[in-house]
Amino acid sequence: MRIHRAPDRTHSPLSVFTPYVQNINICFINTENTRMKKRIIVLGALIALSACSQKTEENTEAAAEQPAAAMSQPAAKRDVSTATLVKIDEDIQKYADAVDAANAAYDGAKNDGNKKKLIDAYVAFGDYMQYDSNVSPREGKYHRALLEYRHALELDPENQKIIGEITQIEDIYRSMGRPIPGQE
Repeated sequence: MRIHRAPDRTHSPLSVFTPYVQNINICFINTENTRMKKRIIVLGALIALSACSQKTEENTEAAAEQPAAAMSQPAAKRDVSTATLVKIDEDIQKYADAVDAANAAYDGAKNDGNKKKLIDAYVAFGDYMQYDSNVSPREGKYHRALLEYRHALELDPENQKIIGEITQIEDIYRSMGRPIPGQE
């Protein structure tokens, strides 16, 4: 019967466990001892993983408490007026002017052509706010886009593009755990 020493595993992925296995003074005589070595390495790996998973569970519980605290806070009233938003993004003014002009034309003559121009102006304003504006979400980017899309939806309740944009913005608010503007 020959007794062999554990080979040097400095280049093995399991080399981190080698010092622990060597400290136990295990002699590897035959395949039974090799199986024992594997079992000890697996046991060490499981102990290390269980220690890591306990910390992860604690971190997960702490992270779960943060959104709950954010949801319990009332939403701050946000000023999404054109005057406020133009200070952040000057291009907003041309979209607001286009809506005002189309609205005045529609008020003057309520025909399908003017109605379509007004709907298009609302949608263009909403699209700009949602996709191109420099206004941040905290400053009212999605809030104002939602208002514009809702004005357009009042004029064209069957428009699937408008319904899709409104749904997308409402889903953004839901995913953040925030109240949807207009439904507070």
